[in-house]
Amino acid sequence: MRGRIRWNALLAACAALAACRTPRVEPGTTADDAVASADPDGYRAAMAAALERLDQPLVAERIFFPRPDPGTPPPPGSRDCSIPVAQGVTLHARLHPAAPGAPIVLLFHGNGEIVADYDDVAGAYRELGASLFVVDYRGYGRSGGDPLPSALIGDADRVLDYVRAELAPDGVPPVVVLGRSLGSAPAIHLAATRGDELAGLIVESGFARTLPLLALVGVPVARLGLTEADGFSNRDGMRRVRIPTLILHADEDRIIPYEDAELNFAACGAADKRLVTIEGADHNSIMAYGGRTYWSAIGEMVRKAAATGRGGSEVR
Repeated sequence: MRGRIRWNALLAACAALAACRTPRVEPGTTADDAVASADPDGYRAAMAAALERLDQPLVAERIFFPRPDPGTPPPPGSRDCSIPVAQGVTLHARLHPAAPGAPIVLLFHGNGEIVADYDDVAGAYRELGASLFVVDYRGYGRSGGDPLPSALIGDADRVLDYVRAELAPDGVPPVVVLGRSLGSAPAIHLAATRGDELAGLIVESGFARTLPLLALVGVPVARLGLTEADGFSNRDGMRRVRIPTLILHADEDRIIPYEDAELNFAACGAADKRLVTIEGADHNSIMAYGGRTYWSAIGEMVRKAAATGRGGSEVR
């Protein structure tokens, strides 16, 4: 499933992976409450201006790898959803419900992935006691429109609005947002600007810096006059995060270096934060190599979210 991400085509073939070693887990440390707590509206305005500079064809065509959905039906017990995000544009999403009142994991997937790629792991989330809600970006799967950096971020707000209105009214069940790779940008954006509506943040293989990523996929950043300030501001967003945060990263990731996980962890403004390192894994094998440690870390976040809930609403 994860191997479908086509960013790997931009890299030299990876050497054969060594045998999986025991992953290293680093507990979180208490963050200083004074860390960069800028006004959220000012942060949003700055990000909107930066993303407008990224909304040019040469950038979008290099950083997005949309893949169509051949029409894979949802598994038994799951259902598809449509989320309006703009005039004539809807996003395709898939809900894999767990027991009534179970926390919801809102997942923004990686580049080149679609919601159907997560059908096989929905059962694992159910075993952890969580419903899984996966959404496709514009132009991916069955979603309409064309992918743009500004839409990737702006649509995340519409997705959370939908989840809050249709699946978690009044904050019940609690919602944990998870962003993998490219999906770390919308996930961190929501945690930074609407953290009071969320029970936790999970960043899997997420990036802290935009410019190295743009250069990796062939964007001529110098010719276009782009700087780090013109990026997705993931690191700045992490400084504004106050909710429980879990960062998962492979130490042999050759697409998004492990250093980005360390930068995001150091920047994170949450008192409750944890960095879990999956040793011997790369960008696309993190789940397989992480095994029990990967899933137990997510399970701990789900349990924390469940403990914050009051009552429960059935997710149908």
